[in-house]
Amino acid sequence: MKKTIYSIALLLVSTGVFAQQQDSLLRRQMELQREFNPTLQDANKINSLPAVPQPAIKKANTGYSSWAGRTTPPLEIAVPNPADIMTAIPYNTKRGYVSLGAGNYANIDGVLGYRLVENEKNSLTVNFLHSSTGGDISYVQESEPADNKAFFMENAGQLRYGHLLSTFKLDLKAAYSHTAFNYYGNTFGNDRHYDNENQTLGVFNLGLGMESDRSDRVNYSGSFDYRNFATGYGLTPTSDGLKGNYIDLGIGIDKPYQEGDTRVGVDGKFLGVFYSGEFDNLSILSANPFVAFSGLSWKARLGADLQFQMSGGTKFRVAPNVELDLKVADHSSLYANIKGGIDDNSFLDVMSEVRYVTPMTQVRSSFSIVDLEAGARIGEVSGFRFDLFGGFRKTDDDHLWIMDGWIYNGAADMPVLFRESLKPLYTNLAHTHVGGMIRSNIWSPLDLSVRVKKSIYTVEETGITDAKAYGKPGFEAGIQATYAVMSNLELLLNYYFAGDRWSYFNDDNVKMDNINDLNLGAHYNINESFSIQLKANNLLLQKYDIWYGYPAQGFNVMGGFTFKF
Repeated sequence: MKKTIYSIALLLVSTGVFAQQQDSLLRRQMELQREFNPTLQDANKINSLPAVPQPAIKKANTGYSSWAGRTTPPLEIAVPNPADIMTAIPYNTKRGYVSLGAGNYANIDGVLGYRLVENEKNSLTVNFLHSSTGGDISYVQESEPADNKAFFMENAGQLRYGHLLSTFKLDLKAAYSHTAFNYYGNTFGNDRHYDNENQTLGVFNLGLGMESDRSDRVNYSGSFDYRNFATGYGLTPTSDGLKGNYIDLGIGIDKPYQEGDTRVGVDGKFLGVFYSGEFDNLSILSANPFVAFSGLSWKARLGADLQFQMSGGTKFRVAPNVELDLKVADHSSLYANIKGGIDDNSFLDVMSEVRYVTPMTQVRSSFSIVDLEAGARIGEVSGFRFDLFGGFRKTDDDHLWIMDGWIYNGAADMPVLFRESLKPLYTNLAHTHVGGMIRSNIWSPLDLSVRVKKSIYTVEETGITDAKAYGKPGFEAGIQATYAVMSNLELLLNYYFAGDRWSYFNDDNVKMDNINDLNLGAHYNINESFSIQLKANNLLLQKYDIWYGYPAQGFNVMGGFTFKF
């Protein structure tokens, strides 16, 4: 039994994340972040291929963000994918799975995974993914034409090998993904600059990771990640695209003291991004010395990030890296995380944030002076869990996304061009937020959670009078419910609201429509090997933009099956 469970765990690490990168393109491209509490729903926040273990140099952006992949808010309906299904049972002897779903707007999702080798010391898995859409979408604004076809397709494959040695574990991977999409944004009656020509992005990835078994002597970890990428075209569909290479090296070492209650160590990282053409290369060298303590009811990690940035001149930055957690009762605790540091904003990072950025746009790196997140988790009330949280982040050279719009080409006898893509607007941004979540399962068949978040932004040095935090909602709320009708049938409901959203267009602030998104889903296990699922999105028939001029899909339905073999 232990061996079988261990095999399933390895499969989930290598394939579960891979299966979650599906992209509804327009139905979901915004994410409401929260502190990480491991649940099945959190798998839907992942938007990358499985990564080898790497030292954590800085905290991820915990603010609201817009995404390019088929990512979903944590409050999204999570119609179980194969990885979810496998975690819902004590063990599974199946080696592979295939899942396929289709719906209107030509939405198609497919994933295939198989464990070629699985024993106590070796694991070899292969995975394939397809995700695509190609339906006409109506613009929110009055314009001619009133709609356009939004096309997206991603195909990806990965081969991953894990080997367990006597003192450490080794992880190897090789992957390739190919993405194609069009700039379907509103031109407001102007000629299309990209004329719906499909932009492409191909990424080849090799990775190596190793991590020692935990001991009371010296613990170490290391990683190497190489990526080569190329895009289809540049500023025009007839110009050459961007190419480049990434080298990401990580190392970590720590020494336990006092029977493991105290650890002293350092994490290090080197990131090198080397572009073709006129892009500036980027290099960042980081070191994170730390000391970690723990007691019966508390734990703390005290450290700092020392970062050297070698692009556009050498810069040296120091940022705190502190984590505190205090247990006040059996199921309640207080926590605080104080982070900061450089965000490199490299090309592939930007493409994972918003794929519709104007080609050949290099986004500046930003620096968070402080990134504070604190809160309380309260679980002492039977059947309820309360999460109260708040935070503050101050970032220099942060960026907001707005429509690129009209471009003067410098020639008096030539017309002004209009680009239906997005460009960054730089700002020094301060973000304060407070919020809370209540989760209840007092009636066992029903799992219900409600979450709200209020954000306050201070936008400086944009060159725009009365500038707003464009693209970032001021208020968010969501409801998620899962009802187990019977042991093999689940119904799911999700509602997501985002308000106080702004953009900037034609030299003016534009109030964007609120998001009122209601979704329903159902999942039915016919037997141990076969299940079917159905989900309906945007049941309120709402029209709203993800970014200004880039609307979301209307009402859509997707049904499919999962087969384990």
